[in-house]
Amino acid sequence: MSRYGIIVNVDRCAGCFACAVACKEENQVAPGIFWEKIKRDENVRDNVINWFRMSCMHCDDPACMKVCPMKAIHKGPHGEVLVDQQKCIGCKICANACPYDVPVFNTEGRTSYFGNRQPLVVRPAKPHTERTPGKAEHCTLCVHRTERGLLPACVEACGIHAMTLVDYDNPTPETAKLIEAARPMNEAAGTHPKIRYIARHMDAAKMAVKLG
Repeated sequence: MSRYGIIVNVDRCAGCFACAVACKEENQVAPGIFWEKIKRDENVRDNVINWFRMSCMHCDDPACMKVCPMKAIHKGPHGEVLVDQQKCIGCKICANACPYDVPVFNTEGRTSYFGNRQPLVVRPAKPHTERTPGKAEHCTLCVHRTERGLLPACVEACGIHAMTLVDYDNPTPETAKLIEAARPMNEAAGTHPKIRYIARHMDAAKMAVKLG
């Protein structure tokens, strides 16, 4: 078995938004919607501004999956929390249950930044970019990439290596050290996130930061 997650080194993050842009481009996320956002936390005492990415936390015990009346939320091959849009009815119960306010809904139905105009290049939709407006959606941990041995788009785009894809069940000596040092966001929520943070000037475990 493998359980994938991401360790975010907040001390390295420069808030450049490259990962958020890469996520939108890779997954063709609709205008006005972000699966990944860059958050800011200022430590006045230490005179440090912390930047860090937020997305679906891919929890081991996801609150959203417990409350979905249609059983549309399920685990992927490596523990990813995924949404079956054919089953989802857009009731938003998952969004209310999620302690990180992660599920988003394309209620306007917009899929293009070009409006009624034709883009210069029309790219055919791929399975991982096809979504139905009004249904729940969020970060998939780029399961369509990891199943081919590639890194999630956000991790690959980070030029200063502030993110590391880890396998909690099969850590290497290097990733084991990261896992030991990292802490989940809002630990009191009890969902056991697989997106975790290393930060000298920020106590992620005590923060109730939300994506929205």
